[in-house]
Amino acid sequence: MRTDWFSDAGFGLFIHWTTHSMPLNGEKKRYQDAVRDFQLDKFVEQVVNSGAKFVFFTTSWAEMKLPFPLDELDKIVPDHTCERDLIGELSDALEKHGIKLLIYFNGDGSLDPEWQEATGFKTDHKKHAEYCYKVTEAISKKYGKKLHGWWIDCCYEPDVCGGTGLRYDYERYAKALRSGNENSIVAFNFRGTCGWTSDWGKGIADFQAGEENDISLLPKNRFDGEGETQWFALCWMDEFWVHEKMGEPIPQHSNQNVLDYVKAIREKGGVFAYNCAVYQEGLIADKTYEQLKWLNQNGVSK
Repeated sequence: MRTDWFSDAGFGLFIHWTTHSMPLNGEKKRYQDAVRDFQLDKFVEQVVNSGAKFVFFTTSWAEMKLPFPLDELDKIVPDHTCERDLIGELSDALEKHGIKLLIYFNGDGSLDPEWQEATGFKTDHKKHAEYCYKVTEAISKKYGKKLHGWWIDCCYEPDVCGGTGLRYDYERYAKALRSGNENSIVAFNFRGTCGWTSDWGKGIADFQAGEENDISLLPKNRFDGEGETQWFALCWMDEFWVHEKMGEPIPQHSNQNVLDYVKAIREKGGVFAYNCAVYQEGLIADKTYEQLKWLNQNGVSK
């Protein structure tokens, strides 16, 4: 089963690093420059010391900007990609430590009018969906087995955030996402933070999106996720997803409470991702990093 490795891993990081990420010091850089200057070696060192067995890394959050070159996107909208292949470099660097890379993708471009206009986001839902399939298929084929999975945002049901997910054919979307690696695991964010009770997309997704900040929710068993998928919790743990304001992110829960929660999840075969709001320099905040190191030293990933 595709999610066997995911369940065995049990604990990882979800990194919200986007066009909106603010630096620790100094002035905010243009996204392409921030990608060029991302402190990859130091970031990977932090990930290794956290004990994480996998990392989700954001692309196209709010704006359709990708931290790597991609001709297929350049043909749709200019100045939305980067010269540096941060995802390729990150995958290679993490793989040396046995850590798998997965990515976040959002096709809405809610703060990107250029993308929305070019793809017919507001006027032609079928056309827009086709562009999402095309771009994600190109990404999947670009990275192949270097990319181990996807977390797809804004696939909402009719009663959530306008029901933007109605435009997608999820069987086709999943096929595009796995075009470069048939073993890639896929989650569609159907309910956001509105609860994990939906069966929408049943039989297509591999794991639930699990977006939440309640560290008391527990699975009954490994496949207690939406649509009987792999149970997964994604919680923002220091700042609300992205470091958008100056100042240092601070962990929201005590070390022991986090450790107890993750261990309780793992006992049931579930998976937990600790979301870090990373600085634009590409670094986890000091206090968050201290918590992650403590969790690792106390067996969070064992």
